[in-house]
Amino acid sequence: MKKAFGVVFLLVVIVLGFFGYQYWNSTYNGVESYAKVTQGTKHASKNNDGSPYKVNGKQYYYYDYEFTWVTKDGQKREVGYESGESANPTELQPGSYVKATVSEKRVIKGPEVVIKNAIPASVLSKLE
Repeated sequence: MKKAFGVVFLLVVIVLGFFGYQYWNSTYNGVESYAKVTQGTKHASKNNDGSPYKVNGKQYYYYDYEFTWVTKDGQKREVGYESGESANPTELQPGSYVKATVSEKRVIKGPEVVIKNAIPASVLSKLE
C-alpha cells in the first residue's frame, strides 16, 4: 500500500511539474521581439469598484496598444501592451519601431523605441 501511494504521489508531482513548467515557459520566458507602433487608445484608469482613479485630485490615464511582434527567428506574436498609469502618460509615436522581451502571452520587458536601422533586415521585412 505504501509503495502504491508513493508511486501515485511521484506521478502527481511529475505531472504538476510538467504543466507548471509549460505555464512558466509560455508566460514568463520571453525572446527579443520588434514591432511597428500603431495608434494607441487612451483610457481613463479606474478603481476596482469602477470609480475614476485619481491621485491628488488628478485623473490617471494609460495607453493600450495591439502589437504584432516579430522575433529574431521570424515568428509572429499578437500580444497587447498597456503603458504605465500617470496623470499625463506619454504616447508611443505611431509608425515608430519598438523592441521588447515578449513571451507568448505578455510583454515582459520594454518596450523601448529603436531606430529602423537597428532592426535586423529579416525582421524588418516582416514588419513592413
